[in-house]
Amino acid sequence: MTQTKGIVYLSGPISSNLAGYHEDFHLARMLVEKAGYTPVDSCFLPLGLKESDYMRISLAILEAADTVVALKDWTKSQGAQIEWAYAQRTGKQRMTLAQFCEINNVLASPADLEVGKREKAG
Repeated sequence: MTQTKGIVYLSGPISSNLAGYHEDFHLARMLVEKAGYTPVDSCFLPLGLKESDYMRISLAILEAADTVVALKDWTKSQGAQIEWAYAQRTGKQRMTLAQFCEINNVLASPADLEVGKREKAG
């Protein structure tokens, strides 16, 4: 088993970004791995489940993480907002992808660094 610095749950819009979420999450996974962490997310789930099922499964995955990293436009996603609030309630570290990259000195293209920058972490 490969040892990493920790597990990072990626949170962001999926149902409101069907055309682009695979690319956004793929980029975030690469940046998290580059920093030495293990990324987890719910992107592997098939379309067609009930919203409540997506939430239950996503929160179970999030439970395994130490940190939640929010992708761009996460504030526009009700599911991502719930994940963010759940992470706060359970004492997990939370930050945007831009903050994660900065803290971990992960180099990304200028466009990548804009991911999550408009939203304030709180």
